[in-house]
Amino acid sequence: MKAAFALTAALLLSAQAAPDPRRPAPTLDHLPPDLPALTRPAVLIVSKTNGYRHDSIAEAVPAIEALVRTRGWSSFATENAAVFNPDSLAKFDVVVFANASGDIYTPDQRAALQAWLAQGGGFVGLHSAGDGSHPDWFVKLRGNGRFTGHPGGADQFQAGDLAVTDRSHPATRTLPARWHWTDEFYSWDAAPAADARILIRLDEASVRLEPKLRMGSDHALVWWRCGGRARIFYSALGHRAEAWSDPDHLRMLNGAIGWAARREGTGCDGSAVAGP
Repeated sequence: MKAAFALTAALLLSAQAAPDPRRPAPTLDHLPPDLPALTRPAVLIVSKTNGYRHDSIAEAVPAIEALVRTRGWSSFATENAAVFNPDSLAKFDVVVFANASGDIYTPDQRAALQAWLAQGGGFVGLHSAGDGSHPDWFVKLRGNGRFTGHPGGADQFQAGDLAVTDRSHPATRTLPARWHWTDEFYSWDAAPAADARILIRLDEASVRLEPKLRMGSDHALVWWRCGGRARIFYSALGHRAEAWSDPDHLRMLNGAIGWAARREGTGCDGSAVAGP
């Protein structure tokens, strides 16, 4: 009896001590990765997680690589934040956060990324780039409030109606005006800043949200803004693996990347930019 109790206790302790793959121990990187030969435009895909780690990163990264490859561009995917250095960043036109989370930067890496953006770099943040794990300067860059959560339990993933309020942007021009979409819908304590251009809002009447998650007509899920000359795009969509094979979602991301790279659309320099 005592032996059985001891074995049970040992198993419980072992289970408690086992690391949670969705909440990895935060790490900082100091040695930059070796970059392959890159042709321009080039896209840097970052999926490092010092916060919650989404299983769908496994689908997100190759899906984004395929979009970039179809354009005839080059890409490099990494979970090494030491890639944020002046020499490496100078080789890229766009940085995509593919469900990256947490404070992943040393002071020098933060400064390098901010300087690259100030020079006119493009940034696309996806889903958990909007959660509550990011430092204050990144929240300001993203351009909205502090993360307050998402539905949980049986309501975590709901099919809701999205209102595509601006279909003139390269990311949304192929979307229907009403887009039925299943996801984990994020909420924040403030709508996007006045300088943000909202592309997609959640129709809160189409889903179940507890009071603290309600934002009313300001419940934006996709928007863009200018960070000086930088083109900043954020989409809260993309928690589930299924999102990364959905044609409408992928077309939206493709347009977002083209816009952030200044090959499509307007904004942040006052003129349209044409290109492949």
